[in-house]
Amino acid sequence: MDIRDVESYTDDLENDLNWLQRVIEYQLGILTEEEKNIFETNNEFIPKNPSIKSYYGNFIFENKLSLVERGLLIIGIAIYFRPYVFNELLKIARNNQVGDSRIGGVINSTQMYFIPTGETAIFLLTNGSLKERIMVLDVLNPQHWLFENSILKFDYSEFNLPTSYYPFSLTKDYMEFFTTGKFKSPDFSTQFPATKVEVMLDWEDVVISDKLTIEINDLEYWIQFENDIFNKYGWGKKIKRGYKVIFHGPSGTGKTMVAGLIGKKYGKEVYRVDVSQLSSKYIGETEKNIENLFQQAKNKNWILFFDEGETLFSKRSNTGGSNERYGNQQVGFLLQKIEDHPGVVILATNLKGNLDEAFLRRFQKMIYFEFPDETSRFDLWVKSFENTIPLSPDIDLKSTAKEYELVGGQIVNVIKQVIIRELGVGSRVINKKTLVACIKEELQKK
Repeated sequence: MDIRDVESYTDDLENDLNWLQRVIEYQLGILTEEEKNIFETNNEFIPKNPSIKSYYGNFIFENKLSLVERGLLIIGIAIYFRPYVFNELLKIARNNQVGDSRIGGVINSTQMYFIPTGETAIFLLTNGSLKERIMVLDVLNPQHWLFENSILKFDYSEFNLPTSYYPFSLTKDYMEFFTTGKFKSPDFSTQFPATKVEVMLDWEDVVISDKLTIEINDLEYWIQFENDIFNKYGWGKKIKRGYKVIFHGPSGTGKTMVAGLIGKKYGKEVYRVDVSQLSSKYIGETEKNIENLFQQAKNKNWILFFDEGETLFSKRSNTGGSNERYGNQQVGFLLQKIEDHPGVVILATNLKGNLDEAFLRRFQKMIYFEFPDETSRFDLWVKSFENTIPLSPDIDLKSTAKEYELVGGQIVNVIKQVIIRELGVGSRVINKKTLVACIKEELQKK
């Protein structure tokens, strides 16, 4: 059965939510004596094995979730998919006279929903022993992979409390993933100042040199063999996850396009980070924005693309002024986040010479996007004019490539302007006069 079949991907969720309902009834003593005996005889404390046909079931199988981890996951999921499963707990929590502090939880402002806390999980998943409580507390930890990887999240409405006192739930990203198999693209904001890079072209439409192709292949090999490097060949203790690359070279040579094509080829979404939106005049806000960015990107299989990197990572001042020191702290914080990020990060710059040398050493590879030579420029002109308005017979693209030194981005700009101009005057042919005029206009931008 296809993994996207509705019944298939909801069966495992349905089974686990039914299991949670049964556990709540057992722990609260709601079951009849006969039902309780059946529960204990059949060892219904343990949920059924997932079918692995669903996104949810496959997640449990691939990550080898323990019973405690799975129990916390089910509780976090129920808030979204079956909030009424906690109704019996809500009744107890709302009745001040017979309230039971063991169940934990908080009631939302409308008094309609019970939101579980770590204490709720401990009540439901243990027999009350200290040993089992400690087992749950080991997972109820911000450093545990379920929380560190933003699968579950705590609601820190108050601080300096034990983690078991905080409400927790499934993150919206994983609510989306368990039902669709995909992570919803985040909206652009100060919390995520990045936009998705979309490319219509394919690799066969691109003109790049053999040398650049070899350099790009190294990045592609990492993407292809990363899992083998860490799982099959045991390098996990020796090298960090993730791959950090600098794309440098003249503007318009295809740095953003290549990043987008790599993502397209390997099914990775590419997000172009607006560096200007990361910085804030308020103390602590820049670090918060950076933290939010990387927290959302963590373990999402995305490629983060920082354009115009020299604006943030230029050679730092040693004048000692407070503004310079604070700016250096922000850069250092961002640099550490880039270095620790487990995914692919690409920094693009037109001015490599302006980058701090200490910063450059943090990156695994530097790829130079050279200015296209005459042969490459000819290929760019030919590919760019394919399947568009016919050229007049007096246009010689070889001569055009030889005479005018343009990069790919400039050639695309010229062709767009030429087509607009010819269509505007009713022409259905690209005339040499129009082409030359548009080329000269593009060159005047320098």
